[in-house]
Formats: sequence, C-alpha cells, structure tokens
Amino acid sequence: MALTATAPETPAEFLSCLAPAPGLRQLSVDLPHEPSSAGRARRIARERLAAWEIPQVEGLRDRVVLTVSELMSNAIVHGAAGSNGAQKITLSIRSLPGVAIGVRVEDRSSVMPVLRELRPADAVDGRGMQLVACESTCWMAEHLGEGRGKAVWAFFRCVSACPSSAVCSL
Repeated sequence: MALTATAPETPAEFLSCLAPAPGLRQLSVDLPHEPSSAGRARRIARERLAAWEIPQVEGLRDRVVLTVSELMSNAIVHGAAGSNGAQKITLSIRSLPGVAIGVRVEDRSSVMPVLRELRPADAVDGRGMQLVACESTCWMAEHLGEGRGKAVWAFFRCVSACPSSAVCSL
C-alpha cells in the first residue's frame, strides 16, 4: 500500500521533509564567486536532476534549473567575499523522490533578498526573486550567523504522490 502524506506547503514543512534521512538524495558543490558559476550551476543541476530521474512533469526540471540560475546570479551580483578573502558560493540540491526538491544557495553577504514589485517590461534587472517565487512552491532566506552570510532556499513540491518506498514524516 502506498504511503500518503500531506504535500508540503511551507518552508518548515519542506525542511522537515528534506532533512537528512534514508532515501534523501543530496548534492553540495562550492563554486567560485564569478559570473561563469551561474552557467556551471545550471549544468550541474540539469545533470543531477536527470541522473536522479526527476520527472519533467509540469516542467519541474526546467523550473528547478531556472531557479538555480536566478539564485546563483543573485549571489554573484549581490553576494560578497568573506572577511578572509574566501570567494565561494555553495549550491546544494536535495530531493526526496516523489515528494519534494529543495535548492539552497549560500553566499557570504548578510544582505537578505527582497521580493520587489513587478518591474516594467523594459527594466533590465530586479526580477530574480519574482521568478523564484513564481517557479517554486515557496522560498525562504536565513542568516547563517555573524560573518557567515546567508542561504536562500527554494522548494518544489513533486507532482506525484509519495511512492511506497518513500518515508514521509509530515
């Protein structure tokens, strides 16, 4: 018999669902704080989602890759190097098959992202977090502590119900 669970809706529910446990798939990679890292992060995300056999139902894989691109671009443009000169951005992706996907981008800036009002069609910037909010189920940002920067999460509810092999703790 397949397990049933309430689909995650809030960041807290997603974090609970994506906490380290058997069956959770995880990837974490440090990338340099430079423009080419956005393209590299897209490739990494696309390859990993395909390897994990994440379905393309309702454009899920494309939505995750677009969100990775936006979060990485924001970290590159608005992030900062650490006080010790370390210039890295950490991309993490977690997946609980059939339940949820979480994308986390960590940078050294303590400035939190802002969800701006919709920008005019001719504006060249300011739409990143609007895209993240539209493409993901929900998102959140967290301070990592003094001098450590922040992490921005985007969460995606998977379209299919929990498979019988999944353990849902919602």
